[in-house]
Amino acid sequence: MKPARNPKYLAWIRTQPCLVCGSSRWIEAAHTGPHGLGQKSPDKSAVPLCAAHHRNGKDSYHRLGPRRFGEVHNLDLAAIVQRLNLKPFVRIQDGEFVAHLEGCQYRLGKAAGGIGAAIRTLRNVCGEDRLALEADRITAGVP
Repeated sequence: MKPARNPKYLAWIRTQPCLVCGSSRWIEAAHTGPHGLGQKSPDKSAVPLCAAHHRNGKDSYHRLGPRRFGEVHNLDLAAIVQRLNLKPFVRIQDGEFVAHLEGCQYRLGKAAGGIGAAIRTLRNVCGEDRLALEADRITAGVP
């Protein structure tokens, strides 16, 4: 059975900062799920890594392997994948669309403006730098 493919999700992953160094250049979607010879894991298992931390560097994912990579960089890849796959829910509060995601609220605009405009805003607001807090915690050495 072939793994699920989602090019839009991979494109979004490439807009996020590297989990290790926080760089926003040369970002690649690193597949972290189970895979065998000649097979890739599902696209929903991908995380953002710069080229050096994905393939090229001495401490890269491909060189160290998933378990050791997570240990060296203090990353819980399974938890990060789960977090990346969270979906916001949207409610109307006081005449405005409000998205709720990871305990945060994002105001998306007036209900009179329509759901289409709210969804476009949602993609920008919730998708933008979704891992920025994670990258800040990593670089600060906070678990």
